Amino acid sequence: MGATPVIHLSPPVGRARLTWNGKQTPPPLAAPSAVEIERCGAGDHLLLHGENLAALTWLLAHGYRQRINLIYIDPPFGAGIDRTRRVRLRGPGPARLIPAAEVEYRDTWDDDAYLQFMYERLIALRDLLAEDGCIYLHCDFRKAHHLRCLMDEVFGAERMLNEIIWFYPRGGDGERQFNRKHDTILLYARGDRWTFNYDAALIPYTRRQLARFRQEDERGRYYWNVNPRGERVKTYLRKPGIGAYDVWTIPIDAALIRDLGYPTAKPLALLERIIRASSQPGDLVLDCFAGAGTTAVAAQHLGRRWIACDVNPGAIQVASRRLHRAVLEHTPPSAGFSVWRIGDAAPAPQGEAHVRVTHCDDQVTITIEGYTGPALAAASPTLLDWRSIIDEVLIDPMYDGVIFRPAIADAPLRRTMLVRGAYTIPRVNIGASLALKIVDVAGGEAFTVMTIH
Repeated sequence: MGATPVIHLSPPVGRARLTWNGKQTPPPLAAPSAVEIERCGAGDHLLLHGENLAALTWLLAHGYRQRINLIYIDPPFGAGIDRTRRVRLRGPGPARLIPAAEVEYRDTWDDDAYLQFMYERLIALRDLLAEDGCIYLHCDFRKAHHLRCLMDEVFGAERMLNEIIWFYPRGGDGERQFNRKHDTILLYARGDRWTFNYDAALIPYTRRQLARFRQEDERGRYYWNVNPRGERVKTYLRKPGIGAYDVWTIPIDAALIRDLGYPTAKPLALLERIIRASSQPGDLVLDCFAGAGTTAVAAQHLGRRWIACDVNPGAIQVASRRLHRAVLEHTPPSAGFSVWRIGDAAPAPQGEAHVRVTHCDDQVTITIEGYTGPALAAASPTLLDWRSIIDEVLIDPMYDGVIFRPAIADAPLRRTMLVRGAYTIPRVNIGASLALKIVDVAGGEAFTVMTIH
């Protein structure tokens, strides 16, 4: 085997400097090992399961330096809480929750540790970003001031393009201060030129606004004489909308959060606006705090290439479930993705599936008769239908013993729906081995390999 690549990160370029106890520029980093564990369809999108600094180092060691056109990150907010997974059973009727002690992700930080954590990753991200690329950093009131200073230091204050306010009018009503109903998204460029698709970011005129342009000049151009301030100024209809502002009103998608079971999932509309504005079809988009995978899903829909990374196996499961649907439900399937385990990322807890195989003529039927999950033992005896604890069933009918390639994905999005549980496949479409993967609502997995005679 060859020597492990050592990656040297570039120094910050800005003149501003933020200081904290224990601050240090990252030393040279050894690229971690990586193994491909799953491939869905044909394509070069990457879903990386691993600690994100290790994943960024692996990307730098494998030819991605200055190759990323757009970066969006939604890092921990420093909220001072550790989020536990909300386990919601599937099926019709009222929502049913069962206790779960598993921590979805930790967001309790010492200030110095948080700043060092973000500093190291921002430097690595800058090295990955193309010369004409942009980075969007999503945060809130807790760390926005510190993160802006870090961005000024790493990228240069002159590269700051926008401080975007995302306003989401919903939720509780505070009585001791103004209601906190917005997040901050910091937009920086890598160099002195960048992609900004002005027309893609336009706010379309309403019918009422368009009705004002009722007068026509000698060249066939429409205009109106009186502007909103009452001034008599000719205003021509030159474009199909108004230039987008840096305050965005986009509601939180509560239904999506409920169906995914991931409390911090961002609205698809938010990521689609960012991707449309700051990238072109075919560009490469990176999110190394992938969470529920919304960035990857939006990029997939919009014809961009993508790389997504998360250390939490539950996040990889949720993102995979959404992406399986996006790839396999298209006819023909859309561009696919592969899942890689980076470094020593911990696999999901292992459950056990109870499967029966029957043959009828030239058909083989795989029937799941039950499932036992490591975090669901207390709930299992009370279940009327084992499918209420299953999020996804995947089948690779021609498993090669190395990489799992699902060709069947039973992954209902709506929480009220259940997996089918029985799958009939023509015998001619089955190889020497068939692999079955089950993902449960608490983040456990069962992987079963069968020899079909």
